[in-house]
This record gives sequence, C-alpha cells and structure tokens, in this order.
Amino acid sequence: MAAKLGFVALMLASSLASAACVSDPTYEAEYDYVIVGGGIGGSVTASRLTEDPSVSVALIEAGTWYEKVAGNESMVPAYDANYNAKAANATNPAVEWGLITTPQAGVGNISVHFARGKALGGSSNLHYMLYTHSSYGAMQKWADEVGDQSYTYDEVKKYYYKSLNFTTELADERLANSTPSYDKDIVPTGGLLDISYTSFASPWSTWVAKAMDMVGLKNTVAFINGNLFGSSWVVSTINPRNGHRESAATAFLEPSKGRKNLKIYDLSRGEKVLFDKNKKAIGVEVTTNNKTYKLKARKEVIVACGAFHSPQLLQVSGVGPAKLLKDNGVSVVTDRPGVGQNLHDHVYYGVGYRVNVDTFTSLQYGDNTLKAQEQWNTNGTGPLASPGADYVAFGNLPKGIRATFSDKTNALLDELPEDWPEFMFSTIPAYISDFWTPAPPSPMDGYMYASLLATIQCPTSRGNVSISSSSMNDPPLINPNWLTTEHDVELVVGGFKRLRQILEAPVLAEVKIGDEYFPGSSIETDEQIYEHLMKSYNSISHPAASNKMGKKSDPLAVVDSHARVYGVKGLRVIDASAFPFLPPGLPQSAVYMFAEKISDLIKKGQ
Repeated sequence: MAAKLGFVALMLASSLASAACVSDPTYEAEYDYVIVGGGIGGSVTASRLTEDPSVSVALIEAGTWYEKVAGNESMVPAYDANYNAKAANATNPAVEWGLITTPQAGVGNISVHFARGKALGGSSNLHYMLYTHSSYGAMQKWADEVGDQSYTYDEVKKYYYKSLNFTTELADERLANSTPSYDKDIVPTGGLLDISYTSFASPWSTWVAKAMDMVGLKNTVAFINGNLFGSSWVVSTINPRNGHRESAATAFLEPSKGRKNLKIYDLSRGEKVLFDKNKKAIGVEVTTNNKTYKLKARKEVIVACGAFHSPQLLQVSGVGPAKLLKDNGVSVVTDRPGVGQNLHDHVYYGVGYRVNVDTFTSLQYGDNTLKAQEQWNTNGTGPLASPGADYVAFGNLPKGIRATFSDKTNALLDELPEDWPEFMFSTIPAYISDFWTPAPPSPMDGYMYASLLATIQCPTSRGNVSISSSSMNDPPLINPNWLTTEHDVELVVGGFKRLRQILEAPVLAEVKIGDEYFPGSSIETDEQIYEHLMKSYNSISHPAASNKMGKKSDPLAVVDSHARVYGVKGLRVIDASAFPFLPPGLPQSAVYMFAEKISDLIKKGQ
C-alpha cells in the first residue's frame, strides 16, 4: 500500500505480454463452453475445463493481459492501492473499469469510484492479495441456505486447497518477532496458485501483534483452517520465488494459454447471452475491434463477469426483473426478480499515528524509493514485496462496546454463527486519510506514519445493480447502499472504538509519537465518529451475492447450488455474484474454491 512511486523504473520483461490473444478473432466459431469474463471465476473454469483436450472453451475478456497495457505495476505488491480510492479519476481505463456508484444515502449522498479489474485475471490484479478462508459456521449457513450440504467447510476445503501451493520457507526465515505461526498439518501444495508469507515484515506490525494479544485478540495460526478468530501474520497471493503478485491470470491462464482447445478472446466484450426457443443458452454475442459476431456454445454458456457486470449481462440478455427489463427495451426471457439484488459489500476505515519505527513513509524521502525499486527488481524483496497489510485479526466487539447498541442490533449479531467475526483489523505501515486519493502521501514533516484498519464483516445493508440501458456498453447503475441500517451504523462506530482500544494498549506507548494523528482526539462522541466515518470510509471491494444462490422456493434466488440459472437451460454463473451472501474473511479464496467446485461438477456432467 505504498504511494504510487513511478513504474518506469520497474521495467521487467513479462512472458504475459506476448501471450496468445485474439487480435484477429475467429468469428462465428463454435465451442463446447463459452465463458464471459476472465476474472478468477472465468480463469479457473477455463483452465480446469481445458485439462480435457477433447473439450473446447472460448474465454471472452473485455481487457487483456495486464502487463501488455500497463507495464508491471500489478506485479508489485506494494502498489495494491493504486485504484482503490473514491475519486472518479482513480482509474486507468486500460485495466480498471472506472465505475461510479449512484449517490449513497448512508454516506452523505455522494457518488464514488468502485474499483473493478478489467484484464485477464480481473480484480485479482488489483486487490490487496490477503488470503484467508471463511469459517465452519459461515459455510454451514451457506449449505443450509442453498439446501446442499456439499457446501459445508469439511466438504469444500478440498476445493479451497486444490488451487493452492503454500510456500512456508520465508516464514521460517523471518526474525523471531515476525515469525508466523501456521498449522504444519495444513500446508497445501501442488496447486497453481502461490500463497506465502512475504519476505518483508513491517516493524509496525510486530508491535501491533503484541497490542492485539494484550486486548484479547490472541495469536493463532494462518487463517486457512476454518477458524477466523484471533490474530495472525497473514498469507498472501504472492509468488515467493520472485516477490510478484499472483493473479488468476498468472496462476491459471499463463500455464494453460498454449492449449489448442482454449481460445482467449481478449479486448472483446460479451454483449448478451443468446437463447433458443426453449430458453437454452446457445451462445454469446461478442464485439471485438468494433465487429459484432456470435460465438456458439454446444454445451453451456458460463457468466463470470463479477458482482456488477454479471447481473448486467443477465439483464441485457433478458434474465432479470421483468419490469426493469421492459423499461429498458429488453425482451424478457425469464422473470428473475433477484438478478442484481442482494448486493453485499465490506467497508473499512482507520486510525493513524506518528510512530518511531520505519514505515512506507520513508519511501517519500531521499533516494529510498529508488533503493526499494532496485531491491525488488533484483530479488523480489524489500518493502515493495509487501502488500502493506501483513498482520490481521478477526474478532467480535467487547461487551462494553456492544452495551451501547440497540436491542435490534444485538439480536441480529446474536443470530450469526458463533464463529462469524464481526470485524477484521489489519495493520498498514502508512498514512491512510479518507481514501479519496490512491495511497495518499504522508505529511512531509519528517515523521513516520502508520495506521490500523477495521473492516466490518457482518453488514446488513443490501444494495443492487441495475441496467441503465439495453447495452453492455453503458455502465450499470451500482448502488451498494453502504451504512443504511441502524445495525451497520452502530457496528462501524463500535469498530472505530475498538481500533482505539487496540492502539491504546500499553505496549504501543513505546512506538507511538504523540496523540492520535488521524482523525484526532476531537472526534469523540458517537455522532462525531459517525460523521467522520461517512467521509473517511471506503469499500474494500468485496461486492458479492448479486445473483444469489438459493433454493428454488426462494423468490430472490438466481442460481441453484450447481450455479445453474433458474428459468433457463445451459447457463451458469461462476463468480462472487453467485454467493448466497458475503461470508466473513477475505473472499478471493471463496471465489477460487467456488470455481474449482463448479468446474468439477461440470466435468462430471452435473
């Protein structure tokens, strides 16, 4: 999460830049499966299905290989915050969609940028790389809600682990005060996706780890075992051999791009799913180089465009709320009221101090940036090899804070599975401010700055995604509806108080300089805290559940437990939009797991 430091000094050759793509596509072709969207869901599914050389797959992606159009900025872990800011100009149209929300009633009625990746690998090129599983209780809730016990944690952990190649050597080489704990019986290897501990550990995190332990967030092993309570050095999707970000493209598409049975239609937009008279998906209308054509699917069409564009694609194709479709001139194939509804997301915010240990602030001074770039270029180590957040905790708010909540809020919290944490807390060795600009520079006053973030894990606010026209060329109307319930307002205020409790742990007196710097001690009452958070929150970019999985009897369910869209045939959704809800933890792992699971079902003819 370092400030954007100038990528021109980071010129590495990338095999991805010369990877196979379809600059001159095979128009009007036919494949067994046509996949729309090259993010995690689409990349994993394309890779797994084409393991069988008799199966042909077309993968349609609006972007291209990230490195081909934006250099290697996505490879550098510390540049992970380049686009996750609220300002409309916090984008690069070559690799990021530049989507803007509708005015948000819960946060001052303003519209903000919502970062989403537009490249092979999707948002796995942009996110913070942290990797955790969800919890036993959350996955049991998933299984119960969709009526399929194959979604319990005991059943899906094989799919969590299938993707992974967990390298622990760097953990064992770190100094004693930053040595991670992991369950030596759970070290999944042999998968395509590298996860590891970073070679660089933030000094700030070593101190916060002690503080968290003091306030009851006890140190535990890596969060890849179905447990989400306690604190731990977190693993990340980083290649330990070179210090590069690992995306769905580098992990799954790069090894499979040479297969003759996989055709990647990059720089191509899926316009709509095509159906026959029996409501069976038979292909996709596609635009490449301003030419529109059809790709036929002998078996299935798979939508994997993410939580915003997947509901949009379904809606423009005639699958969605009938009134919305008719109002936009779309012929109704099947009336599915839940398409675009039930949108979940996580928001986060932070508290910051001046500190007497080295942080990313040092990169703003002298030639430290050049030295860090040289170190990363040489061997993939140093501060640029870190995503910033390297120590996290999951937990509930103490009883003293919850005592101020309404009975309704406490009742809703009591309904959560016992192992579903209310918050994630994460260290950031940097100044954060209000998230309006990407990775804002620290004040140039000679001090080091560091922060602690809180991310709500159990929001009850629900948003929606709607088409603005009958064309995929027009962005959808995105309404996350952040902080629009009493529950969420009380929770984020309580989470802010918990941040202060952690940062006031006596052990941190040795490292903090002066009083709280951001937002400062003048923010004191619940009303003042909420007013501050309305301005300083941000989405952590975890949108999900906008094409929710559910039982056939659920009027808002869009897909069944095999990801098949209700009301039509031959159409699935394989991305976070198909989750029944947003589970606790960091959801990239759940998308990989889900894509592995559904790919396996497809291979079995289910």
